[in-house]
Amino acid sequence: MSFRVPSVFLFLGAAFLLAANVQAQTELDPARAAAATATGTIAQSAGEAANDLEDENPFAKRSPGDSDLGQQLLLKPRVNAKPFKFSVDASYYWTDNAANQAQNKAQDYFLATGVNLVWQQRLKGRFYGDAYLGQHWFRYDSMRELDYENAEASIGLLAILPELKNSIFHLHYHYQRITREFGSPIYEAHNIRVGLQKTFLIDRMNSISTGWVSSFGVSASPERLQRHEHAFQLGHNLKFSSRWMLSTQYRLAYFDYFNFNGRADWYQIMGTSLTYKACKNFEVSAGYYFSINQSNNDFFDYQSQLGGLSLTAKVQF
Repeated sequence: MSFRVPSVFLFLGAAFLLAANVQAQTELDPARAAAATATGTIAQSAGEAANDLEDENPFAKRSPGDSDLGQQLLLKPRVNAKPFKFSVDASYYWTDNAANQAQNKAQDYFLATGVNLVWQQRLKGRFYGDAYLGQHWFRYDSMRELDYENAEASIGLLAILPELKNSIFHLHYHYQRITREFGSPIYEAHNIRVGLQKTFLIDRMNSISTGWVSSFGVSASPERLQRHEHAFQLGHNLKFSSRWMLSTQYRLAYFDYFNFNGRADWYQIMGTSLTYKACKNFEVSAGYYFSINQSNNDFFDYQSQLGGLSLTAKVQF
């Protein structure tokens, strides 16, 4: 005897699965949301950047002798560099796709606030120790179900490579924990990150930065979100003065979700920001960013825009 499921139950079942998928898309990978919006910039996760080691050394002020001597680069000594940097940041942004969905995009505003502590100390010769602790809070105006907290920590080694025009090699252990209302973690991951970065000074106003980083997933919870990441970043900085800077950047990343039915994503984010450095310890920036995610599973394809204002206060000691 055959048994037929009533069509109403099939309809209800399909509706339930669709709703579950929509919820899964908004909550499936909060680490990706954090990476795209943590500071309102094209994210370089904790430990990727070499902090002050690659700061652009300033050119001397213009003088009548420039035509004979050329532009004069002022090299900054680091003998008494302060090893700790503490910063507080706050950003308020608009996005046209808060849940990062392919369809049924929902606009929203969100506030991201955070604290960061960086330690960077010369160990011996070309080698520097590097560590980071950070906590950020994300709060949405309308879609409160998307609120979360993002904690990160990393420790590792930096090495200056004179053989590669003073490029900086970095190797870090990285930990990330994401919660809602500081409850049990909805995402937790341990990774090993390795990369290389370099800034090319063009003249007193222009510089180009480039970098590559690979992150190898050691463990993750939920396990399906464990992945390897490989990313390339290219940027241009234009300094109008000692206080104003315009930055344009592009980042291309590949995400290999080896525990998620072979899922693989190509993620691109590009944008520009204008920064005003009010003083040594405080800066304001306004930016706009556009991202595209293309997956071998069409369900995870999406595009998103992000724009807003960010404030950062920092102190070194």
